[in-house]
Amino acid sequence: MKIFCAMLGAAVLSGSAIAFTRQSVPSIIRRSTYIAMVSPVEFAKSEIASNDVVVFSKSYCPYCTSTKTLFSGMKINAKVIELDKIDNGSEIQSALLDITGQRTVPNVFIKGKHLGGNDVTQAAAKSGKLKEMMDQ
Repeated sequence: MKIFCAMLGAAVLSGSAIAFTRQSVPSIIRRSTYIAMVSPVEFAKSEIASNDVVVFSKSYCPYCTSTKTLFSGMKINAKVIELDKIDNGSEIQSALLDITGQRTVPNVFIKGKHLGGNDVTQAAAKSGKLKEMMDQ
C-alpha cells in the first residue's frame, strides 16, 4: 500500500510535491523515522491551506500547461503538483473529486478556495476575478 508520510532526514522530491512510498524510502529510514502518515485527502487539503495558489496538474496535459503559463505570465508563484509524477497521484486526484466534485486537471485553488479548471481560470484572469481573489 502506498502512503504519504512526513519524515525527518529524508525526502524524495518529485515535481513540486514530496511523496513517499514504503518502497521509495531506504529501509533503515523506513524502520526508524516515520513521524506521521497522511491520507491523500489530508495531503491535498494541507497543500491547499499552506499555499496561496495550488495547481493540481499533469505534465502532459495541454490545459494544465495553459494554466501554468497564465500564472507564470502574471508573475504568480503557483505551487504545481504534477499528479502523473508522484506515486499517489491517482489517489490524490480521486481525493480532489471528493473535495471539489471535479476530477479533471488542472484543478486550481486560490487562497484556499476552489477556482476550477483551465477555462474558469482563464476567464477569471480575463475578468479580473483572479486578481481580486489574489488580493484577498
